[in-house]
Amino acid sequence: MEPMKGDATSALFQRAARFAIQIPMRYRPAGDMQWREGYTENISRSGVLFRTSQPMPLLTPIEMTLALPSEVGGGDDATVICRGRVVRTEPANRLDPRPAVAATIAGYRLAHVQGNDPRRI
Repeated sequence: MEPMKGDATSALFQRAARFAIQIPMRYRPAGDMQWREGYTENISRSGVLFRTSQPMPLLTPIEMTLALPSEVGGGDDATVICRGRVVRTEPANRLDPRPAVAATIAGYRLAHVQGNDPRRI
């Protein structure tokens, strides 16, 4: 029997709303010292899809920093530090020569920005 629309079971399987936001980001395997660079394709409350020339294997624990513009949160610009796990990779396509990486957002915190550069935390 399939769940009816609007019942509690179907609500469990709803995807989080995705926002097409293209911003630079940094990421690294959890605990690694070397940051890598990428560019977000879309973001939701539960994950991020980003393009990069340095993809990572599935299930890799990952740390990410995102410099969110004020338009996203409605307040000041904010740098967010996230942790999660790589859950999917996609090959490059004709619109973007870089592969895509999908990662969960399992936790996050706001970072205090040093000076005017949101990449420095």
